[in-house]
Amino acid sequence: MSIVNSVEEMTADWFTGVLAGVLGSARVESVATEQLGGGAFARMVRATLTYDGPTSAPASVIVKIPSTDPGSFGMAKAMGMYDLEVSFYRDVAPLVPDMSVPTCYAGESDPQSGLFTLVLADLSDVAKPLANVGAGSSVEDMLAACRAAITELVRFQAPLWNSPQVAKLEWLADPRRAIGMFEAMGQGLEPFVARFGDSLDARHIEFFRTNLPRAGDWVRSWSAPTVVQHGDFRSDNLMMGTAPGAPPVTVIDFQTVRLGPPGIDLAYLIGSSLPTEDRRAHEKDLVASYHSQLVAAGVHDFDADACWNAYREGALYGAFLFVGLAAQVVSTPELDAFIAAQAKRYADMAIDLDSAATLKGI
Repeated sequence: MSIVNSVEEMTADWFTGVLAGVLGSARVESVATEQLGGGAFARMVRATLTYDGPTSAPASVIVKIPSTDPGSFGMAKAMGMYDLEVSFYRDVAPLVPDMSVPTCYAGESDPQSGLFTLVLADLSDVAKPLANVGAGSSVEDMLAACRAAITELVRFQAPLWNSPQVAKLEWLADPRRAIGMFEAMGQGLEPFVARFGDSLDARHIEFFRTNLPRAGDWVRSWSAPTVVQHGDFRSDNLMMGTAPGAPPVTVIDFQTVRLGPPGIDLAYLIGSSLPTEDRRAHEKDLVASYHSQLVAAGVHDFDADACWNAYREGALYGAFLFVGLAAQVVSTPELDAFIAAQAKRYADMAIDLDSAATLKGI
């Protein structure tokens, strides 16, 4: 597949080549494109396709291409985010067949230029983001969504628990990318405090100032058990099924995958999905459910205490991530309010769980 970087390049001939494996004898006859919101680091385009004959090819697909924002593109290129997502669909997705991810029809990346293209199934008719469940939803609805997401997380983690197969994937297992990313997060501390300090309590700021400088050493200390981390396992990247027969949860956006401890995605999910008081009331039950499902899936070297400690440690991830990277995100009133609220949630979570105690010796 040739990499494209604009809607104009997404021609009928290009799609005919991309979808050759599912087109049969048909060809793409016409293409209608629609720009979607996308994320912080990529643009998304919905392409509705017509064909010149009978085919099992999809009526529409989602095409992901790089961000046009120089800062976002530069960060994505430096962190290899586009190459990571393409590599996930190529090397890891086939190893977790019970996990629900979008069908990937084609993917290509060029680390030198930083460009990439992914062509994925369009889920818009069968699913909606978990983030849409939050506004006006009951605690029971949010807990049900979290439980469904945790089940999908187990389907992701359990088959690759301490897997020697994924440990051989250099692009995934090499820790230098994660170490470099977290090592640099301390540089974002004072800009974060200057921008968001008025929205936080003094204890939050003290927690960040005491612990964020140790983020790089924290990543260096990661040890077994290891799983493939999603790295951004939160509501915006989890699609809840809305149509009969659709999977309860489909996971998207694999631009931050890496090998690491299992509690990080779990804590990141719970911290992002539940307000602090609800998280305090229900986290033990959610972690216990996660653990029991891991055991049922064949993970037997990870008892309940180890699971709880992994969750406690995982709470550091959201606190470090939001503070370390916030200053690099363009300021808007809505985005600033979101960042401040999430940073406060994760700080409360890490303080409640005494997560800093897991940094002893670092």
